[in-house]
Amino acid sequence: MSALLVGDTLAVTETQWERLHRLIEHRRKILGLTLSGIQTIGGPSPRWVQKLRGMEGRPTDRMRRPMRDLDRVLRWPQDTTWSLVDADRSAWAQELVDDEERELLEAVDEADEIAYVIAARLRAIPAGPERDDVMRRLLAVLDIRP
Repeated sequence: MSALLVGDTLAVTETQWERLHRLIEHRRKILGLTLSGIQTIGGPSPRWVQKLRGMEGRPTDRMRRPMRDLDRVLRWPQDTTWSLVDADRSAWAQELVDDEERELLEAVDEADEIAYVIAARLRAIPAGPERDDVMRRLLAVLDIRP
């Protein structure tokens, strides 16, 4: 839990889990994803994501895979979600915490964005002739020979 001393009053802000949930919500909105959209493109279920806000303690080994799936869907480096709740940031200057958040929320490479959207759309098409046709047409437009 992070805390801020204001005068003689200790103001409790948010837990690491609440912070993670807030960052996930902001990031998915930036990427134009719904909670169910996260699951559709390979992330954890909406219920799993929503439960993060109320979690306590350290993440468990059983959480590693869904957290990595979430990192991939949100286009964060692997183990970012794990680090956000496991690594102690209480000694960090607020400026560093703010910089970390800004980087996690705003970083979008245009080429990665395009590739991600294409991959997500292709995954939404069931494997078979239709997907093969879409991939052939896309490769032709990009003048890529398989």
